Amino acid sequence: MSWGKGITIAMIAFMTFILYMVFTLMSKNTDLESDDYYKKEIEFEKEIQSLTNTSKLKEKVKVSQLEKYVVIQFPAIEGIDSMRVELFRPNNEKDDQLFILKETKTLTILKSKLKIGIYNLNIHFKIKNESYMQKETIRI
Repeated sequence: MSWGKGITIAMIAFMTFILYMVFTLMSKNTDLESDDYYKKEIEFEKEIQSLTNTSKLKEKVKVSQLEKYVVIQFPAIEGIDSMRVELFRPNNEKDDQLFILKETKTLTILKSKLKIGIYNLNIHFKIKNESYMQKETIRI
């Protein structure tokens, strides 16, 4: 085999590899974390204050995983209201979920209703009109 044939075969193989990578990567879904990303960036100071408030609490929200459930238990503190739990799937916004708790301080989520993967868990609640927020990452 001559040099010309070897170089031609190597160039064709390299171009085929590049085209394969381009088509593979272009077919992947790359959603932003949220559509109103820049609006959320402006509200980031409030989030920092809520996280600081949560770090001062004696009891934190407990997140545990059982065989078939994810259990979120709010602490037994008087005056907790406006409880909200957000599950964010970083790579697919269609799998995001929002739960609002009114009367109970325990949320039980069936794992069978969640897709396997990583979820960012944002837990929001208020105590006497002061905002609190706890962030967790869970793997299903």
